[in-house]
Amino acid sequence: MAFTAHYWRYGAPAAEECDSLDEALAFLAQGWEAGSLSEDHIAGPDGSVVLDGTELFERMRARVGA
Repeated sequence: MAFTAHYWRYGAPAAEECDSLDEALAFLAQGWEAGSLSEDHIAGPDGSVVLDGTELFERMRARVGA
C-alpha cells in the first residue's frame, strides 16, 4: 500500500510516495518543522484524501511536539 504526501515547495505542488500513512505524516511533519514545505494533504492507495486540513495540521504538530 502506498500513501502519497502532497505538499507545496517554493510555490509549486509536489508529492512524495510513502509506504504507510505514518511515514507520509512523518515526511510532512519533518518538512513543516524544518520550514522547507507547506502541507496540502495525504492520499491513500486509491487516490482519495485520507488526511487534510485541520486534522492533518494537528497530527503534524503532535508528531513534532509543537
